[in-house]
Amino acid sequence: MRRRLCAVALAALAAVALAGCQRVGSERWGTPHALRIGIVSDPSSLNPLFVTSQVGVDIGQLFTETLVGLSPRNELVPLAAQRVPSRANGDVSPDGRTITYHLRRNERFADGTPLTSADVAFTYRAILDPRNPVTEAEPYRRIASLTTPDPYTVRIRLRKPWAAAVSELFAASDYAYGILPAHAFASADLTHAAWNEHPFGSGPFRVVAWHHGDEIVLEPNSHARRAPHLQRLTLKIVPDSNTLLIQVRTHGVDVAELTDGDAPQARALPGVRVIETPQNHTDFLEFQTTRPPLNDPLVRRAIVEAIDRAAVARTVYLGLHPIATTEIPPALWAHDAAIANLPYDRARAARDLERAGWHLRGDTRVRGGRPLRLDFAFVGTNATAQRLATIVQAELHDVGIEVLLKAYPATIFFAPAAQGGIDRGGHFALAYDDWYGGADPEASELYTCDQRAPEGPNSERWCSAAYDRLFAAQAQNDDRAARRRAFDGMQRLIAENAVADFLVYPSAFTALNPAVIGYTPNMLYAFGNSETWDVR
Repeated sequence: MRRRLCAVALAALAAVALAGCQRVGSERWGTPHALRIGIVSDPSSLNPLFVTSQVGVDIGQLFTETLVGLSPRNELVPLAAQRVPSRANGDVSPDGRTITYHLRRNERFADGTPLTSADVAFTYRAILDPRNPVTEAEPYRRIASLTTPDPYTVRIRLRKPWAAAVSELFAASDYAYGILPAHAFASADLTHAAWNEHPFGSGPFRVVAWHHGDEIVLEPNSHARRAPHLQRLTLKIVPDSNTLLIQVRTHGVDVAELTDGDAPQARALPGVRVIETPQNHTDFLEFQTTRPPLNDPLVRRAIVEAIDRAAVARTVYLGLHPIATTEIPPALWAHDAAIANLPYDRARAARDLERAGWHLRGDTRVRGGRPLRLDFAFVGTNATAQRLATIVQAELHDVGIEVLLKAYPATIFFAPAAQGGIDRGGHFALAYDDWYGGADPEASELYTCDQRAPEGPNSERWCSAAYDRLFAAQAQNDDRAARRRAFDGMQRLIAENAVADFLVYPSAFTALNPAVIGYTPNMLYAFGNSETWDVR
């Protein structure tokens, strides 16, 4: 259920072609009812179960429907289900272990076939089929049984109560596993299915062409319950963000997500609208808490105190994003606004290092004849990481800590531990990372003992029985007030133990043709309400 997605450029753009009725330099541009969205890199797959990038998850929501979605207001909404299950409406049992979904009777796939409980059961089997390279199946292993009492009822029995289940299973959350049409596949082995190249579901659109490295063309699903306004949707594939900004400037696309560096430039372009969307996204410094010297909380606290977070937000992130304070962003109801960062205070950092036994000798902290030397790992192609690394190196040098910068390719940094992965393998003292959570605050809490790397995303490998008790308490109780108290306690423990140094909560910046209407991303994804999009 944990989500750390990185996009890798896989294709080159053959030509920059301007289409249709666009008028470069004029007040209005583009073609009415035809939307062009620029995306960086070709998706690895169009099967929503196999995607490995943020944009890949988004694309799947254009043509498949989850049972439960997320609105632009970040609220759970029913999609293929008639309503969002809850204890209040009787669809979640009193013991919290049984969830009943009532399917819509007017939900049809793009070939006209009704979506039924058999399709949900097939999708569930495909997720758990070991032959399929499913991105994340762990949440579905929490299901003890999935039954289909009738064509429009799905009943899930959980192994134990799980408050976040409705927002995670068959939902637009960490991932978005839309319901697959069972009749389009020969078996639950989806690896070589023809559907993967020409996918369709019950979403607003259907894929009519995938020209690898160039574009993905979609047209309305004539049977869709959420009938779209657009007559044509094209995803233009470009190799990098620089090319994407050129496409915005020349009106080659109508919509483009921007990097931090490109957002100010796009705002300066005449006739281009830029919107900002707060996300469930946190950038942070990881500390390897099981390896000396960072197994000492005093040393971790000193590092946090030695880094000027406000300057980092202003210079590294160009002043675009709010400073982070906890692992749960303000986009979620469980964010504890009462928690403050350790203050930037070099003198205090020096005192904490002295208390930890690291004494200044010349310019370097030394203990037992050994210098305080830390390696800082990051993805070398990430411009934000590059800027941050040099600042961290300089600021820690000022308190006597020597930092060695180690840049890695993304494929190595994020690789599994068994394949030499830097992050999951724990081959760092400091590391720069980011995290996208899900629709429930639980997905922003990485630090349970059973999620310690390499098994899970707790790359800091921090473990606390008190934290685990709070995590278990919130999972077994769907009362929001009680869950909030548990999340508050977890955030305080992370802050008190300086498990990580949270930097900023990144927003998404999107450039739009002013003629585009209805494009309103939520805190997780941009393509969740594609039926409302139009070009006027």
